[in-house]
Amino acid sequence: MVNLLIATRNRAKAERLRTICLGAGVVCIDPGSAADAPTVDETGGSHLAIAVQKAVAWSRLHGGVAIASDGGLVIPALGDDWLSLVTRRATGGDVSDEEHAARLLRRMGGLHGDKRSANWTEAIAVARKGSILGAWEASGLHGSISGRYNPSSLATPGFWVSGLWLSAISRRALWELSAQERIQENDPWSTLAGPVAELLRRLQD
Repeated sequence: MVNLLIATRNRAKAERLRTICLGAGVVCIDPGSAADAPTVDETGGSHLAIAVQKAVAWSRLHGGVAIASDGGLVIPALGDDWLSLVTRRATGGDVSDEEHAARLLRRMGGLHGDKRSANWTEAIAVARKGSILGAWEASGLHGSISGRYNPSSLATPGFWVSGLWLSAISRRALWELSAQERIQENDPWSTLAGPVAELLRRLQD
């Protein structure tokens, strides 16, 4: 059975990566101390390029197989004032999830209707000892930014945007959607689950 390093210290991302690997016949390993983390510049011009950078760097440092992701919320109306490549950093540095949400809501205060449209993009990459094995990117979950922050009481810290996004179909928050509803709305994580699992299973051969 292959040991698979979860290449992130973000608890919300780590949880999602572990979930997407269920049933793929791998043992998910969390990273060790902060001293074991590689320096990743994240200079790629897309989520796919950054996910590849992360997976390659972590797998090279730890000498094994690593899986990494990069993604964000796309808000077209904000233009250059909002980059999905830096969703968390776009609303400031080390502040609470509530403050991140409040800052985005203030920024969108004068936007209404279609101007509040938003969708998700996610990329996942798998590398072994510094060489990329596979990388994928998907977009979906079209909706809008709510006028108020509505986080789940069970939310993992770090994934604050899930309490702001509303489905264009059901008008419910991301965390309120069932697994089947996410699939129906083209959740990028659901779209990527198949090819990721297929690659991980091939590594067992």
